[in-house]
Amino acid sequence: MVYSVRIKTFTLVVLWPVLLTGHAGCVQDQAPGDGVAICTEEIVNGEPNPFFANRPMYSVNERPLMDSRDYNRLLQESGDAYVPWQSLDRDNNNTNMVVTEWTQTGSATCAGTVTVCGFSEGAQENWLITQHINTVLPGGGGERLRKVTVQFEGTLNGCDISRQCRQSFELYKWETSAIDRNGANNTNNYVRVGRVSPDVTSGVMSFVDSHDIELGTTGGFYLGVVDLSTCVTLTRILVLYYVCPEETSELISRPEAIESQSLEGSPSVEGECVENSSTESGANPILICGPRGQWQVIKPCLCNPGYQLDSSQDKCSG
Repeated sequence: MVYSVRIKTFTLVVLWPVLLTGHAGCVQDQAPGDGVAICTEEIVNGEPNPFFANRPMYSVNERPLMDSRDYNRLLQESGDAYVPWQSLDRDNNNTNMVVTEWTQTGSATCAGTVTVCGFSEGAQENWLITQHINTVLPGGGGERLRKVTVQFEGTLNGCDISRQCRQSFELYKWETSAIDRNGANNTNNYVRVGRVSPDVTSGVMSFVDSHDIELGTTGGFYLGVVDLSTCVTLTRILVLYYVCPEETSELISRPEAIESQSLEGSPSVEGECVENSSTESGANPILICGPRGQWQVIKPCLCNPGYQLDSSQDKCSG
């Protein structure tokens, strides 16, 4: 199996002011679940939950907002009281023999996949719409995320270009502060934010593809994934943002901070020098939380006279 990994950035945006969070958890009141705790609870009915134990791990730099692996079902089936996502067939060429819209495939618990492959029936426009994704940070300050990253994992399923099959799909967003199913199902509300074009050649190819999406200040959005005649299976969709973690490194005690990118420069973050160290000016050290949550030191700390850097690189010893 061949894997293709790509990272695309459609926009560079500033997170201003620098947003700090004092916890390692997710943003509060995020995308609602499907009423089944089996995917998200460590303990179910007093017993350890094996499905929780097998869920994907996040790095110290990642803060998930929505993960398709958190749901037992993604799309509606007969008898389902609630499902988080919607599938809309805007070309209206489903037939009794062929279903061309997005459908859920696979029965693995907490690992549902969605598939679309209707290009042989003519031009397609099939929308996969997620639930509302909240982007208001916790803490009561009302700060909004101004950028999120969407990660896709999946396979392009033997797309035959000669039969008008495209090796890409489109991304759209509708920004709104509240859950609104009727509005979410109105595709006229959405604006295009990019295209996912996995770098594959022929045959069944697996891919991982990441895209940054710029946001306004509304505090939430719906994500639309639009098939315009492709043949793809998505095994995971993850919406997240990145942080630089709280840590002590290179003689600097650093607070947690949100990743920041800006064409005009990144907002700075103040840290604190560890004991027996200081900056040349005596002021606090200055850092930037760079792309994908990587700290960049602008004004470093140095060991004070009479002290030297310990082998751990994190303290000055006399």
